[in-house]
Amino acid sequence: MASSKRELCGVLPVFQTPYHPDETIDYDTLEREIAWLHDCGAHGIVMAMVSETLRLASEEREQLAEAACQFGRARGVVIISVGAESSKVTERFARHAEAVGADAVMAIPPVSVGIGEGELVAYYRRIIESVRIPVIVQDASGYVGRTMSIGMQARLLEEFGPDRVLYKPEANPIGPRLSESLDAFLAVEKHLLVRQGIFKNALVRGPVGFRLDEGTRREVDRLFDRMIEAAQQTTGTD
Repeated sequence: MASSKRELCGVLPVFQTPYHPDETIDYDTLEREIAWLHDCGAHGIVMAMVSETLRLASEEREQLAEAACQFGRARGVVIISVGAESSKVTERFARHAEAVGADAVMAIPPVSVGIGEGELVAYYRRIIESVRIPVIVQDASGYVGRTMSIGMQARLLEEFGPDRVLYKPEANPIGPRLSESLDAFLAVEKHLLVRQGIFKNALVRGPVGFRLDEGTRREVDRLFDRMIEAAQQTTGTD
């Protein structure tokens, strides 16, 4: 069933995908994670690249999207990333996300080829026309695909309007390659989720471009401890 229109605003974190030791998705932990995110003040959740969507099989992506909507819609909006290497597959993911209750879909351009602007417009137009919910154009051109010109983005906005097309610009990543950039986020975030008792392990599907070494792990823990201490001083909590 398509979702009723809800405002996309506030704090919308991208959730991490938890795994069992055999690397199958741990849906019990996912449900706990999504509840924890809302308890921490999130206004919704996003399934996106840092959810390891590019490392999931097509059926897994659809199962994860459905679970995210099931676990998250009662407490906030749900946005599902649908970008893929072909318009046909992207359209399939977008229609499925709408059918299971997503409030919006988000799409990166294809990552295996730097397509021209005309093809890029056609790619996003096909996504927008396939669903009734908003489409967020994820401009991750610093590390995915080719640069999206302001003119191209304005063209889509003028054609479909601000209720159908939104934009998520990306800053440059922390590493020169996509895998290094994403895997650094994954390693740190999953480590901290384990530390806080939300995740059972910090498994990331390999091969990976970054792993936490002991020195980096100690520095992450040190900075996290300082952040928690500062937050407690500000709020007056223990």
